[in-house]
Amino acid sequence: MTDEEAIVAEVQAFSESWSKGDAKAAAAFFTEDGVRVGAMGDVQHGRVELEAAYDRLLRGPFVGAKARQDRGTVRMLTADLALWQGGLEITPAKGPPIKGHVVQLMKKVNGRWLILEAHPKLFPPPPTR
Repeated sequence: MTDEEAIVAEVQAFSESWSKGDAKAAAAFFTEDGVRVGAMGDVQHGRVELEAAYDRLLRGPFVGAKARQDRGTVRMLTADLALWQGGLEITPAKGPPIKGHVVQLMKKVNGRWLILEAHPKLFPPPPTR
């Protein structure tokens, strides 16, 4: 498997964990010192904060929601750093899908590509006519 394929596989696996509402598993896709700047401006540092934030999110406004991330693009920066970015769609348990975009700095740690830093953004709903 190429590095690009491995990164895309990690992104897809993260979406599956998120969709299952598994905060601990979602946080495990980050490096120990990973950072997430959420769509609402919230910032988490490290897996403990990440897990707590995902727990609040997945047990709160996005309980029962499903996430899907596009294959996206991978830009290799060095042998152990890459930039992944792609489209995001969250389908809440009730209501219309929410679209967005994610930019992630990925780091290869012990042969696995983990998220060093993530910046998910949600697009505003389209204007009503």
